[in-house]
Amino acid sequence: MGDDLVVLVLSDIHGNFHALKEVLNKAAKYKWKELWFLGDMGGYGPRPEECFQLLKQKNSVFIPGNHDLYLSGQLSGSSFSEEARRSLITNRGLVKKSTVEVLKDLPLKQTRKGITLVHGSPENPAFDYILNETDAIRNFSAFKGSCCLFGHSHVQEYFKLTQDELDWQRPENGTIINFKKSRILINPGSIGQPRDRDPRAAWGLLDTRKKEMTFFRTDYDITATQREMQKIGSSEFLIQRLSQGI
Repeated sequence: MGDDLVVLVLSDIHGNFHALKEVLNKAAKYKWKELWFLGDMGGYGPRPEECFQLLKQKNSVFIPGNHDLYLSGQLSGSSFSEEARRSLITNRGLVKKSTVEVLKDLPLKQTRKGITLVHGSPENPAFDYILNETDAIRNFSAFKGSCCLFGHSHVQEYFKLTQDELDWQRPENGTIINFKKSRILINPGSIGQPRDRDPRAAWGLLDTRKKEMTFFRTDYDITATQREMQKIGSSEFLIQRLSQGI
């Protein structure tokens, strides 16, 4: 019984407090025991500090993403697009010094209940993307155990390896995938800025006993976040992409 756990799995909030709050409201009925966050609390969105505090209240396991590394002074802006860099400069003024100090001490990779947690990939936890079958196959050799949870690409998907057969899917809302007899790489998708042409917040619930992941999409007040982005001077591109899911 010690390994039985229902986990709320979130990633890539990017300062979108309205999306995060709505997902937590929807997830409450599932009586999850832990929250595992796979990185990028800040960047792009208007309320990174509020997002951090809400995650803190939930005693979240927190993996830093590349945007979080910038906010904590551990990464320069040279690796970001111009849009991302501008938003991060703004975000730096929106997070408390105490939050920055916490971000500095977070490990880039953790293992919980035998499951690997990273932001980018097990090969390169903070930076590399897993975008296709080639990336996935290479990364299966970079972690132990049956499951690795990752984010970074803002796309809800999984790569399931059974013997020598790889199954790559972008699941529908409510899809349940079992990996008792497989190894799997799972991306719960992005809470605050999905990029799979579905603007709804993406997240998942992991049952560590059954070895099952359930994928969800949740509507939230996108226009409220867009109004807040306008107030902090976000670009029109960043504002409009929220409603397009790109």
